[in-house]
Amino acid sequence: MEYEEFKEKVLAGLQEEYGGDAVFGVKRILKNNGKHYDGIVAEFSGETGRISQSIPVEWFYRLYCIGNTDLGGCIQMIAKNCEENRETGFVMEMLQRMKCWEEIKKDIYPILLSTKENQEMLERVVSTPMLDMSVVYIARGEMEGHRVEIKIDSRMLEAYGISAEQLHKRAIENLSNDGYQFTDIYRFVVNQGCPLPDGLKPKKEEWTEEAYILTNSAKFYGAAGILDKELVREFAKGRNFFILPSSINETIFVPAGDGSGMEIYSCMVKMVNEMDVDEEERLTDHAYFYDAAADEIRMCA
Repeated sequence: MEYEEFKEKVLAGLQEEYGGDAVFGVKRILKNNGKHYDGIVAEFSGETGRISQSIPVEWFYRLYCIGNTDLGGCIQMIAKNCEENRETGFVMEMLQRMKCWEEIKKDIYPILLSTKENQEMLERVVSTPMLDMSVVYIARGEMEGHRVEIKIDSRMLEAYGISAEQLHKRAIENLSNDGYQFTDIYRFVVNQGCPLPDGLKPKKEEWTEEAYILTNSAKFYGAAGILDKELVREFAKGRNFFILPSSINETIFVPAGDGSGMEIYSCMVKMVNEMDVDEEERLTDHAYFYDAAADEIRMCA
């Protein structure tokens, strides 16, 4: 079955499942770095109002194509996903809080995205330039495994009655609540995922270079940690560092000495992006330099 036919049959199946209690459609959703996906939009009528969701239909089509499930199975999985979100009411609660700045301000966080790769998105959302990156602001919430993030646009800012500068200030202040920390890269790698057998674990003495990962407790949009000037300053303790944007989720700090050899690190970042980082999670293709004396971050040539 071709993709377009699959979408039509999934929508028809969902509509039959719910009858007049819901309306289903497909909407093209913009993601990071100019990527898009087809989302099944489900709007339910209820006592609390209309709940709208977006579920990636392409993921279910892949399951169908590789034979993991049939069309009916895809419809049931999507319906279950809809019901789980509907029962918690978390999305609706989040949207209600979004209407009031005093209610939502503690959940506002900055994220870092590539300016070049996100031109379409930056036309819609509030942003602040930082070198060749852009600081974008999200309202974020999580409950019982459900994560919601909503990017702040100019209409929302106007409704809040605050300036972009006030939004930025509050987002930066909230970074201190997000569990940011520097972790030795050896310890970070060993602790990720399932424990490795002893024979496969890298030995500490094999790591010839001192390096540290900076990310938040959720390891989600953790590259924004470099915006916390006090955190970076206290960690650096007067030393210069190269900053390698591993992805939008974390950065790597490597002692830089006098700053020589920056071209090598920029080449390394570009190579890792092309080989190991999903396109939606790439930040930039080059390294940055933290100048401790000037207490500033700048682009490597």
